[in-house]
Amino acid sequence: MTRVTVQCGFGYSAVAPDLEWTDVTEFVKLTAGEGISITRGASDELAEVQTGTMSLELDNSDGRFTPGRAGPYYPHVRRNCPVRAITTVAPGVNLLAQPGFEISDNGWDAAPGLAPASATIDTDHVKSGTYGFKIGWAASGTGGVMQVPLYGLTIGVPHTASVYVWVPVGDPAVRLDIDGTTVGAASTLTATWQRISVTWTTTAASHMLRITTTTTSPVVGDFVWMDEAQVEEGSSASAWSSVAATHHARFFGMVTSWPMGWEGLDSTVTITASDTMKWLSRRPALGPMLVEEVQGDEAKLYYPLSEPDSSTSAGDQSGYSRPSMTIQQTGAGGTLEFGTGVGPPSDDLPAPTFTPSSSTAGKYLRCAVSPLLTSDGTTGSPIPGDQVYECWFSTSTSGRAIMAWSAGAPAAFDSGIRFQLESGTGKLQVVEYLPSGPTTYTPATPNLADGAQHHLVWDEAGHDVWVDGVQYAVATTAWTDRVTLSVGANESGTGLWSGTISHVAAYVRLGGFPAISEIIEHYAAGMTGHAGESSWIRMYRLGGYAKIPAVIPQGSFSAVASQGQLGSSPLSHMRDVERTENGRLFADRATPQLVFQSRTVRYNPTSTVTLAYADLETPGVDVSDDDQKQVNSVIASRPGGATQRVRDADSIALDGIAEQPLDILKTSDAEVIDAATWLVIRYADPQPEIRQVPVQAATLPIATYRALLDADISSVLTITDLPDEAIAPTSTVLVEGYTEQIKQAQHDFDFHTSRADLGAVWVLDDPVYSVLGTTTRLAY
Repeated sequence: MTRVTVQCGFGYSAVAPDLEWTDVTEFVKLTAGEGISITRGASDELAEVQTGTMSLELDNSDGRFTPGRAGPYYPHVRRNCPVRAITTVAPGVNLLAQPGFEISDNGWDAAPGLAPASATIDTDHVKSGTYGFKIGWAASGTGGVMQVPLYGLTIGVPHTASVYVWVPVGDPAVRLDIDGTTVGAASTLTATWQRISVTWTTTAASHMLRITTTTTSPVVGDFVWMDEAQVEEGSSASAWSSVAATHHARFFGMVTSWPMGWEGLDSTVTITASDTMKWLSRRPALGPMLVEEVQGDEAKLYYPLSEPDSSTSAGDQSGYSRPSMTIQQTGAGGTLEFGTGVGPPSDDLPAPTFTPSSSTAGKYLRCAVSPLLTSDGTTGSPIPGDQVYECWFSTSTSGRAIMAWSAGAPAAFDSGIRFQLESGTGKLQVVEYLPSGPTTYTPATPNLADGAQHHLVWDEAGHDVWVDGVQYAVATTAWTDRVTLSVGANESGTGLWSGTISHVAAYVRLGGFPAISEIIEHYAAGMTGHAGESSWIRMYRLGGYAKIPAVIPQGSFSAVASQGQLGSSPLSHMRDVERTENGRLFADRATPQLVFQSRTVRYNPTSTVTLAYADLETPGVDVSDDDQKQVNSVIASRPGGATQRVRDADSIALDGIAEQPLDILKTSDAEVIDAATWLVIRYADPQPEIRQVPVQAATLPIATYRALLDADISSVLTITDLPDEAIAPTSTVLVEGYTEQIKQAQHDFDFHTSRADLGAVWVLDDPVYSVLGTTTRLAY
């Protein structure tokens, strides 16, 4: 039997780590004519994957889905509400996906905030198979709660959950419950297997099955073993079935709007939801990588100092509305000119140039640190956290101050911390000063007064400074309530800087965030724009700028060049990386993450589904042979590299020139040639192919149906027993995308496909992929 579950995350963001779901399945119109429609992927392998969508109609007869109307979900019926759909296939009575605990699949997980001491598969006590599931209880509360979500339940009928448990002598009894409300009878036996159960009437298509003890509190060393779990329809537990159900994520995304209307007097809401790719298109142009990373690490104070040359002050870009930095004068003469210097090499932003007349005559910048970063309560409410300071600088003059953070008291009573270069040597010096006198630390840095750009990070809690990514220990103490920041001078307005300073930032670390390693990595962002890193790491980085929680890599990846300046939308830059890797970027169907496939995923792919031609919706099957995809000439280039051309002379002689530009982020000209050659090899003479594979999936055998549900972008389908008119009796195709219709007792797919053998590449001594003259194609 096929079952569907639809849930909404009312009141949550689609990327919230603690997202809680509300079941709305009972309101979904699911008939022979109406249901859930899903689109995903691209039309072919040369087209970009588009934002996936899901549309469905909800019964709104009680007004619960009317935006702004009081109801069970008020006030969270709003745009961008998370939504997901899950299909459950249950060939037997058991609705659990892991009834025998034979693999560790994380199906059972700790309830939030109620983790037991341990939980893992184990061989000490097993009722059937090789493994049971062992839980070690914590010495607090009831020892913890383990739970497993249930999907695809029939709403409004009795269900029974059961499991065999083995409780050691002297350890606490255990019980099952549903959603923490309907509680089953506790176990009564020890040192033997006993079946416990809980029966309830479902109110939704999804519930949470939980297990915990009846004791407050267990002691460390108390355990229980579980095996032969089952969830089934009915008011009592039947014989255990090891035939597992499977849950297949169909869609994860966010509702674009709630268009409520009426059909006569019947109120309905027909919604369309978009997958995570939508997040990437919502954000406008990115700033340089360095700026994005400082802001992404939640700097509590940030002055990029990148104002144009007409500026007389510098603004805070942390989002905390701190006062502007203003130009201060010491003595007579000297200049401070915005927009005339350069900062870190990769960001292409200007920096102010400090040109004093002497160390005691010139201009510098100063601001009040308001609101405070942290506080011990003496000048405000206590604010916890460890401070981290950061900046970039360049000079050819030693003995001058980079910046100082002070208490702002009169000179005789002031205290704070100062960063400067030692006179003569140009080494970094960190000076802590008090009314009683200063303490100076001089790490063994190289001469930093060399005219080059340098990166400084000071970590209060770690007692370290980092210069250009290199760690140096300094025994500085903890400080709070710093209220005055001077840039280009010491706390008294002397020691005036000669050179440039930029990207002055401060962070407050709580719970390990932001990680010092992330802040240190700003050096690579500023110096090289992370040139040479793996393309999937770059994709992860760009996704992070758009607040995407993670990117799932698939395949082997090559290096990409710098994107330090950025300047376009996140999606635009991610497309550049995707094109460089000749890969595929798309939204995950189960989570708010993205999936990034490298080109190697499509090398010599293995078929995952075999379909007989008779099982297809045959009026929709065509073999296409045209020049839609033809490319026989490529003009290829990379940033800072040569512009090169690759051509197929035979194809051009037959069909004329089908030229395409290829601008990619490769790190060498040789790689550019390889990428262009790979494109021409595959598309100089496109071969006939099946581009659509329509199929009624729910009528097929269970194994085939499940395989179709698991099929996704880059999966391989094999079509057998094609009619005599076909080129060959069997065709193997790659899935590029699909449309999907889920209706009552129906589940239809229309797969967009391409030739799978385009990814066939040579493998040494392989009986299939090293056949001379047939499968000797080299890939890159």
